[in-house]
Amino acid sequence: MRESIQLHEIRCERCVNRLATALAPIKGLVEARVEMGTSSIIVEYAEGSQAEVNEAIKKAGFAVLDRFELPSTSTGTSVPVPG
Repeated sequence: MRESIQLHEIRCERCVNRLATALAPIKGLVEARVEMGTSSIIVEYAEGSQAEVNEAIKKAGFAVLDRFELPSTSTGTSVPVPG
């Protein structure tokens, strides 16, 4: 599943790093891109990993405001998440 998730106030590079660090351990994660300008993240993950993504966002100190499903771009190859 690929989603754009709107978060509450991603203000600085430290926020970006906190999110990347929280998301990196998720085994089913294919893509994670934090967009500070729009306070959102684009994530792609294996089915069944949504609860882990939600928990990682919460542990990083952010609240989910909204989420939108996006078309998948996965070719089955994992993309490393910085962190």
